Amino acid sequence: MRKPFLGMIVSLFCLPTLLTGQPVAQRLGAHGLALPATFTGTLPCADCPGITYHLDLWDDGQGYALRRTYLERDLTLDEVGRWHVDPARGALILQGSGGAQSVWQIGTNQDIRMMDQDGNPILSDLPYTLVSGPLTPTDLALPVSGMMTYFADAALLTECQTGQRFPIVMEADYLALERAYLAAAPAPAAPLLVRLTADIAQRPQMEGPDRRSIVVTQFDHATPDADCLGARTPAPLANVYWGLTHLGGAPIAPTPGHREAYLLLSDSDMRFSGTVGCNMMMGALTQQDDAVTFGPVASTLMACPPELADLERDFAQMLETVRHVDLADQTLRLLDENRVERARLQARYTRF
Repeated sequence: MRKPFLGMIVSLFCLPTLLTGQPVAQRLGAHGLALPATFTGTLPCADCPGITYHLDLWDDGQGYALRRTYLERDLTLDEVGRWHVDPARGALILQGSGGAQSVWQIGTNQDIRMMDQDGNPILSDLPYTLVSGPLTPTDLALPVSGMMTYFADAALLTECQTGQRFPIVMEADYLALERAYLAAAPAPAAPLLVRLTADIAQRPQMEGPDRRSIVVTQFDHATPDADCLGARTPAPLANVYWGLTHLGGAPIAPTPGHREAYLLLSDSDMRFSGTVGCNMMMGALTQQDDAVTFGPVASTLMACPPELADLERDFAQMLETVRHVDLADQTLRLLDENRVERARLQARYTRF
């Protein structure tokens, strides 16, 4: 069997650093969680001593991986999927493979607590909480679908549920997968939708550090002229965390150690809230079609680093000049009375 040229994979496809198993810097999101992170705990079980949860949650757009191990039973369930946040409830929603869904209340101490199937709090003294820690990705064994690419003896899979990209290890049932790819005769390095059962685990590479990789335990089938990525559902205006990306035409970078800058519009009480990473700003909101006004803007009064204090002032002044909104797909532009852009925002943690 030929050896994989995985050094070439890295140079050709620039795999994200989060797949290497090396420490990844966390970012404090608008939802209050520092991500990426791993959440762990043992939750109640109806017919066993407990269920051990290991939940890996990546930042926006990279999905999650969940392993549930039933104590004193020979049962482990793995799933991967996308997540989004319901700001009205402060809830994290996991939507995974096979239609799996679970809802978790976001706590104040970087923890999450399971909610019932209707998304209501579970009123119990039993432990339903998962505690956050540094990202330590779990191994997985499950069916996956993804877009395979193959070039110069290097194979990659972009997994459909999470959008994460993995090198494919050339062992086990890999040859059946490669033959199917070549039989479909796509152009060099063209993507092909494939279905397989796989292990996802840290594996050594020919060059560089270990990486999370796909081991094909069983190849199922390939589907030419198809894809799994699709487009994101357009974001609504209200009840979405809008991350601030530009203010006055200048890009806004996250401030390390502070919550990301965001704006949240609530249609239940017609108010807004937001922050640039220090004080909370809030006020009344009026909106009809694309016409909108914010304010007057009120704020908490914490002392802030000078750079955030200046940004807060500019952000508050900007809000009071806004008279129109322009919403396209996942981007929100705030415009003044002359329809000149004053700020640009991107939807965070929304459904796909």
